[in-house]
Amino acid sequence: MKLMRSALLGLGLLLAVSAAQAQEARVKANIPFDFVVGDQVMPAGEYIVAPAGSLGQAISISSNGSSDLALTSACASSGPSKSTKLVFHALAGRYFLSQVWVEGYSQGRQLRMSKSEVQLAKNSDATKELVLAANITR
Repeated sequence: MKLMRSALLGLGLLLAVSAAQAQEARVKANIPFDFVVGDQVMPAGEYIVAPAGSLGQAISISSNGSSDLALTSACASSGPSKSTKLVFHALAGRYFLSQVWVEGYSQGRQLRMSKSEVQLAKNSDATKELVLAANITR
């Protein structure tokens, strides 16, 4: 009985991990301003944001043949996201990619704050949040 319970639990965990990986989607967005990912300044343009790595802890941000990787952590909302979107923090005229959300899921990916973002946040009166619509792409 214990062996069967353990086998079912293992199978359930395997299915849950497979389902979580299946829901990872590529997100396409036209970003009309320069923005920062980590310590890299990315020029305005059309970008694809996609999961990278087997554990899903990183994302790839690519445009016109160039790409950058960023470490992320899970973030959650109380209900499923109503839209696919990228969230940016605006500080002192600079934009920092902060979160990636996919429509229909209550979990998104949150990027770590870069050194420059932390420094600007310490010296700035207010951080504004800018939400940019995006599309799911295959």
